[in-house]
Amino acid sequence: MNVIRVIFDINSFGITQRSLKILRDALIENVNHKIAVVEVPTNDLCCGFFIFDWEWKRATWTGDGFRPDRCGEGGAGYRSAEALFDLLGIKPLIWDEIKVDEFSLLPEKKIEAKLLEIARKIAQELQDDEFQKPAEKDPEYIR
Repeated sequence: MNVIRVIFDINSFGITQRSLKILRDALIENVNHKIAVVEVPTNDLCCGFFIFDWEWKRATWTGDGFRPDRCGEGGAGYRSAEALFDLLGIKPLIWDEIKVDEFSLLPEKKIEAKLLEIARKIAQELQDDEFQKPAEKDPEYIR
């Protein structure tokens, strides 16, 4: 997949509520598109998600307000993300750690360029069968 655009909110870095809103909105907006979701650790505690849209050739970065250890507010956000994925039948792929702290305070255009570079690198590794339309899947029960 060739990513031509990355969508992100500069105010979502490290903020759980904003990261979760972006994730929810991107999943709903793309429910009828072939998408792949990739979980990206950003440090020892946090992660974010890229939602790759096959049709629109874009990637949405949620921000890194999620904690896979399920602790604190970021952990509640991660559990909420898992619930969304379960409902939509999405199995996120796990990627290598990317240190967003190294560029999250740069000017917005430089952040956008860096996120686009990362998204393109990840997209090159994605296989066609890893993209699925959530609307075509049966909803799964939340455990």
